[in-house]
Amino acid sequence: MKRLLILSLLLAAASSCAPRQENHGAGPVRTGDAAKAGTSYVDTVILRRGDFKRQTLSNGRIRAIRKSALGFGTDGIIARIYVSEGDRVTEGDTIAKLFTEDAETALIQAGNDMKKAKIEMTDVLIGFGYGTDTSKIPEEFIETAMIRSGYSDAALSLRRARHEMEGTVITAPFSGKIADIKGREYEHSPSGDFCMLIDDSSFEVEFPLLESEIRPVRKGMKVKVTPFNNPEKCYDGEIVSVNPTVDGKGQIKVTAYVSRPDEGMMDGMNVKTIIEETVPGQLSVPKSAVVIRDNKDVVFLYDGSDSTAYWTYVRIMMSNSERHVIEADRERLSSLSEGDAVIVSGNLNLAHKSKVSVRK
Repeated sequence: MKRLLILSLLLAAASSCAPRQENHGAGPVRTGDAAKAGTSYVDTVILRRGDFKRQTLSNGRIRAIRKSALGFGTDGIIARIYVSEGDRVTEGDTIAKLFTEDAETALIQAGNDMKKAKIEMTDVLIGFGYGTDTSKIPEEFIETAMIRSGYSDAALSLRRARHEMEGTVITAPFSGKIADIKGREYEHSPSGDFCMLIDDSSFEVEFPLLESEIRPVRKGMKVKVTPFNNPEKCYDGEIVSVNPTVDGKGQIKVTAYVSRPDEGMMDGMNVKTIIEETVPGQLSVPKSAVVIRDNKDVVFLYDGSDSTAYWTYVRIMMSNSERHVIEADRERLSSLSEGDAVIVSGNLNLAHKSKVSVRK
């Protein structure tokens, strides 16, 4: 009896621990809900003909239109340097000078020699039967008197002494900035250039283009110039010359004037150049609209009647930094028309005839 009671208790416990099987009436997942969960959301633009900014890109270098290498006109010891690299000077400012004792002595000596030569010349003319009034003396007699008296040599020596005296001072021939100073005070003057003077009020940019790129380029076209060290900065330019020679690398040199330079522009600066040309009547789309399928360029067109994306093969005719000019790939029997709705986002994973929803 006791054994039967224990068995009954065990059966009751087992029954209370078993999992319950409940039916909430859940049926199969509805097809509409599944389609909604897998819908691709896209953005579209309407394909229109319009002006396209064709761009030709290159790298170039900024060059000051006017710059001059300045040096002393004679040898000597540098007495004073009035400027430092980067200083701005105006036309006529003194940049540096040498000690002038030797030049001054040479100039005084040349002046004395000139005075003596004048006296000697007068004596020679008197010997010819003429006085000091040279207005009535035949030219050949004057020339002979100048040579015999040493007047010609003395005049040349005086001219040279004056030139060397002037050469002890460097002055600015125009306004600009000082660069590349060579030499220090109390050092011997350099045999070559002492410094460079750069007119930073006007610059030009030189850049190469390939033979295949040069056809549409001509004088007067606009250029955008962007320094590598400041990509946010952009200067306007205009092509002023196209060199009619192709170098050994198959490149042609183009020069453009840069308008409205500022303190951020420096001689020798590396820049990116963009030549823009307006081409009217083109079908263009954002670059994001073109994707690769079957190793070919395609765009997806949106059909609003059934919310379906259809791909069509295209050819890229030209590009700029933001857009492609496209046309239908006739070899693949594709078609493309003005007014088509082109998908420009959400198209990376689309397949042909995908169901899509356009974002509002």
